[in-house]
Amino acid sequence: MTNLRIAVNMQPARDDTGALKFKATLPMGVLFEKSLDKQQVERERVALGEAYAELVAQLRTHRAAMNTHNVMAYWQFGDALLAFENHYKTSLLFVDRLIDHLTRDVDFSITMILLCRRFREAFPDPNRVDPKQSFTNYQRAGFDPARLSPIVRRRGRPHK
Repeated sequence: MTNLRIAVNMQPARDDTGALKFKATLPMGVLFEKSLDKQQVERERVALGEAYAELVAQLRTHRAAMNTHNVMAYWQFGDALLAFENHYKTSLLFVDRLIDHLTRDVDFSITMILLCRRFREAFPDPNRVDPKQSFTNYQRAGFDPARLSPIVRRRGRPHK
C-alpha cells in the first residue's frame, strides 16, 4: 500500500439542516480490494470531505475579497489552494480534477484559479507582493517582479 493512491470525486450534498456539505465518492470496486484497510479508507474519505469543505469556504471568502481589488486576496487564494494540494500530495486519497471541482463549487473560472496558483508560486513570500500594484499588472508582467512597471498615476484620475 506504499504507492497506492485513490482518486475521488467531490459531490456537493445537503445535510438534514440544509447546510451544504461535500462527500468524497470512491471509485467502484475500491472497497472490494482485499489489500486495503476499509476503516482507514473510510476515515480518510471523511477527513478529505471535511478538508475540501473548509477549502471551499476559505476560497469563497478570498474570492469575495477580490472584489475590493486587494491583490493579497489573489495571493491568499493561491496559497490556500497550494496548501491543500501539498497536504494531499502523498495521501492515500486525493481529489481527482481538483480545479474542475473548485470551478463548480467556488464559482470561479479555471483560468483565474490557475492564475492565482501561479501568482502564489511566483511569490512564495507575501512580503514581496506590492499591495499598490493590481493583480492585472502582475499578470501582464508574467508574475515576474523585474518586469513590473512602476505605478504611474495620470493627472485627473482618482486614486484607487
